[in-house]
Parts: sequence; C-alpha cells; structure tokens
Amino acid sequence: MAASNSHSLVRSTTLGPPANAPFDHIVTIMMENQGLCDIYTGCGGSAQYMSSLANANTLVKTWGTIGHNSEPNYIALIGGFDDTNTNNDGACCYFESQQNLVDRIESAGMTWQAFAEDAGSSGTCSFSPPRSGDHFPFIDFSDMNTAARCSHFLTTASSSDPEFLAALNTANPANFIWLTPNDCNNGHDQCSSSSGIAGGDSYLSSLAPHILSSSEFTSTKATLLILYDEGYTQCSNTGGTGECLYASFSGPVARKGVQISPAGASHYSFLSTIEAAWGLSSLNSNDAGAPNMLGAFGACTSNCPPSTSFTISTSAPVVNGVVTFTATTTGGTAPYAITWSFGDGATGTGASVTHAYSSAQSFAVTENVTDSSTPPQTATSSQTITVKTAPPSSGGAFLGLSDSTWLIIVGALIGLIASLALLMGRAQAKLKHTKQTMNQ
Repeated sequence: MAASNSHSLVRSTTLGPPANAPFDHIVTIMMENQGLCDIYTGCGGSAQYMSSLANANTLVKTWGTIGHNSEPNYIALIGGFDDTNTNNDGACCYFESQQNLVDRIESAGMTWQAFAEDAGSSGTCSFSPPRSGDHFPFIDFSDMNTAARCSHFLTTASSSDPEFLAALNTANPANFIWLTPNDCNNGHDQCSSSSGIAGGDSYLSSLAPHILSSSEFTSTKATLLILYDEGYTQCSNTGGTGECLYASFSGPVARKGVQISPAGASHYSFLSTIEAAWGLSSLNSNDAGAPNMLGAFGACTSNCPPSTSFTISTSAPVVNGVVTFTATTTGGTAPYAITWSFGDGATGTGASVTHAYSSAQSFAVTENVTDSSTPPQTATSSQTITVKTAPPSSGGAFLGLSDSTWLIIVGALIGLIASLALLMGRAQAKLKHTKQTMNQ
C-alpha cells in the first residue's frame, strides 16, 4: 500500500498540530513480547481487557515488527531505521547519529515527554530506565544528549504511575507522551502468579481508564496507542504477513468498533501516522513508504485501507422476527466481498442480509470485508444484538389462539346468546298466552 504524500513538507510557520489534524495529542504505551493472536481473543488470545478495548475502538490487524530483539524495534519506532548493531540488545547510550521523531516534533513547535517506570536520574542525561535503551529508545540518539532534551526524560512510579497521570491532567499536556512500563507491567516477565499476558492486561485495565478520563482526553483531540514491540506469531490468520502485533487506538477521536488491515504496516507506520497527522516531513524512505494509520480516525484521503460498519434495521429484535443488516464500506479497492457471522452459527454474504433468531439471548454479529486490491485487504466490524421474546400483541393471545380466532369465537358466542335470548323471550310469551287461555 502506497504511503500518503500529505506529510512531505516540514511546517515551519505554524506551531502546533494543524487545525484539521485527526488528533493533536497522542499517548503511547509500549508493551512487550507478544503477538496479536496471543493477546486478542478474536483470534485465540487471552487478554480480556485489551480485547474489549480494541473491540470498542480501533484495532490494527497487520501491524508488524522490524525484527528481533527489542532494541531495533524501539529504534525503528522513533528513528525510522533498522540498526542491526542492536540485534542483541544492550547498546547504550547516545550512539545513533540519525535524526528522530523528536526533531520533527520540536521543529513544529510541539511538546513531548517520555516516561519510564522506576527509572533513575529523572530529568537528566543520566536517565536510567530499568532496561536502559532496550525499551527506551530516546537515550540511544546522540542529539538527545542535551540538558534541555534530557529534562523530558521522566520517571514514574509503578504500577499506578502517578507522575505520568499527573502530566495528562495538567492545563497544557504535551502533544506527544510516551510510557515504558517496567518488565512486570509490560508483559515481558512473570513477576507473580500471573503470566506476562495476564499481568500486562491487568495493569492496563487499571491504568487505561484513568488515561481516557484525564483532562488531556476530555479536552483535546487525544488518542491512546497501546502497542507491542515484537511477537513470535505470524499474521497468516489475520490477512497480513510477517509477525503481527497488538495495536489499538482509543480515545475520543478513534473510530469505534472498527478493525483496519493496511498492507505493509510496521513500526515505521508509527512515524508515518504522526507525520501525516501533524504535517511533518519523513525521516527517510522507510517511514515515507510505510502506510499510515489515519484510517483509525476516519481521516484518510488517499490510498486508504478499507473500513466498514453496519446498521441494524431494528433496535428491538424479537425471536423469529426478521432483522436486516446493512454494511457501509469505504477505502480499499471495490468491489468488496462481504461475509457475515450472526453469532448463532448462521452466516450470510452480501452488503445487505436478513436473518431471524430462534432464541432470546445476546449474539455477537461480525461483518468481514475483503477488497479487490493485490494483496487483498480486510476490515471487520462487530456489534452485539440482544434478541427478546415477542411481547403479547394487543388484545392478548390466550391458550395459543390468535386474535382473529378469538374474534370468530366471541362473535359466535354473542350470536348464540342473542339466539337463546330470543328463544327464551318467545317461550315466555307462549307460556303467558297459554295461562291466559286456561283462565278464560
């Protein structure tokens, strides 16, 4: 998928994000060492909170790695290149001479902060995260080694991260905020009876609601990106290639209940997304050629991945009642192949389908779209439908008989009563006449 060229020039006269930017603040939390389908329950994972967060917002299903180990992936995220010298991790500090995302952010007059849990020497160039540069790439770049920039390296106490949350609740929170959790919270290690996945999911289930209710997220166009650095499972079952990672966008500007699958997405897409949103120039050909994720915000204008949603014909479906589902798909390459799973084992195809449920319960309805591009791209949308037992119709059914049947019965009874009354009246008149005759 070709990259948008909307970020080809540096904005040198306007400070801050453009007025029409799809987001003007982004918070990124980096997690560790799990593939998409180890996390996302929709393809076999076990992280309940992260799955529900993705289902409620936007999940990227084809976000891939640069390689192994951690450090090259982190460097790619803010530097846009793969340094094979860091493939064994442990390289530090201030040794990369290339420019990085911070250079672009500062050149546009925007603000940034980078937090690491339990780091030492906060706010100085001796900043020491628990895993050094392996999980905190900012201290790998030589032009970050200044007092002014090192003042943005900040520690926060695990696991409640009060300093980090306080930054989100200031009057003017930074446009770009990064958080590196420690290895117990990011899923890297098993620090308790919980596994890495369960521990990371529990950590985020506590932290993310505080992020999403912060002043940054209630007063600005903010988005939260939760992203893993590397994984060990392939994308073959999600429509992508290579190692797929969990990546979800949440917050007020993220689309709701949407999944996107841009071909060729990778850690370089982190850069291309921010560059495209904020009008920044690319660092090199890697981020220039990486697809951006603006489809997560409904902001893509060219070379857009497909996205889809659907409407339900009734807000009160009933057992055996016919429900119509209608899909709306944009982006990608038409025509689209659309399939449906109605949640009760039945399936369907086409942009508009009907279905009737035979029992009263909740069903997860999923629509899957595959476009006609090469390679094909996919999009998914899901909603939950609650089917109830049909209420009694007006007039009320009784003993299993319909209203029309009861009308016939009641009419017949009325006719019978009227006939009996007439016969009784005639009998009484005849009896009276007989008595009068005998008296005479």
